Amino acid sequence: MATRTQIQMQAVPGCIHEQLCEAVFEQQRQRIQTLCRWMTPDPTVARQLALTVFVEAWRHPGQAWPAVSGDHLAESFAQRFRWLFHSDETPAESSGGAYAPKPGLVSPIPPTHPVRQAVTTLPSAHRLLYLLHELEGYPAGTLAAWLDLEPDQCARMIHEARLQLRRTLRTA
Repeated sequence: MATRTQIQMQAVPGCIHEQLCEAVFEQQRQRIQTLCRWMTPDPTVARQLALTVFVEAWRHPGQAWPAVSGDHLAESFAQRFRWLFHSDETPAESSGGAYAPKPGLVSPIPPTHPVRQAVTTLPSAHRLLYLLHELEGYPAGTLAAWLDLEPDQCARMIHEARLQLRRTLRTA
């Protein structure tokens, strides 16, 4: 009997290389789930969000197979939270009841380490940019393009996140 993940992966249009699809999933699963876990306190919701990121990356319009890479998955992850930066935009609804948080529902995860605690106290938008820039290594210009932001605004928010972390860690 197929698992839910296998069924959803098989449903991807144009995916004729199922083994390659599964290999990409296994290589990137932990990385994307970790990013999702930073953005939501519920492990079940984080797993669901990670699966949604993979499915959306594979269903991306104009996506030539097998172009799904770690960068494309990170872009798909970032775009799930685009609504944090555009107040007139509502969270994207996906088919199948996929994770689509409402503004204010992205809450910090329970802290276990002072640095982790400091990162979880960042506002959600700043936390997203900080994670993708500092932990994943994406330049501010790339993040700005993914999130429809001005590059200067994106760089400023990353800088603000660093300053807030520095202040938080000094007082801890």
